[in-house]
Amino acid sequence: MVSLGGLIPPVGLEIPCSSYAVNVPLQINVLGIVTLDLKGGIRFRVESNIAGGLGGVKLKIIGEEYSADSPVLGKVTLAQADIDTTPLSLLEVTSNFPPAFRNTLFHDFTLTLEKPPGGGEPMVLSNTRTMTTLCDSLKLFPPQGDVYQLQQPVDFAPVGSPDMVVAQLLQLPMTRSHNP
Repeated sequence: MVSLGGLIPPVGLEIPCSSYAVNVPLQINVLGIVTLDLKGGIRFRVESNIAGGLGGVKLKIIGEEYSADSPVLGKVTLAQADIDTTPLSLLEVTSNFPPAFRNTLFHDFTLTLEKPPGGGEPMVLSNTRTMTTLCDSLKLFPPQGDVYQLQQPVDFAPVGSPDMVVAQLLQLPMTRSHNP
């Protein structure tokens, strides 16, 4: 693996980042689109090196949660699901000079709506397939104000009922910065 003068984090290192995304469109079947301003953070642990290509590392997401206050839905929380089957995320070197990186993140979430449409107890949904976000223009890692984009809309359904999709996250332009 190319170390790029220490620009690749070592195996075992934990890296916290704060994150925010504004005007995130969430399609709720019975309501239409609700926009959210999500704030929170993510924590990575470097698991192993990538030997192929120009090198890089595999990252495990060991904590992730974002929340927003919605006048319609109350507190909306997007939190890492307790799923050990989520693939490891990738930090790949795409250029040595100047240094450039691609960071592909794989997420499994629960989405909690404090005030679901129609009332009742808070509604907990889960994504029906693993979600991918990407930043392919990193000049350094950990990120500093870099934007990660959702690669395709993500469906959410009640936990245990993946065929009953009730919400879809349409975009997630997440700005992420290292927060030591």
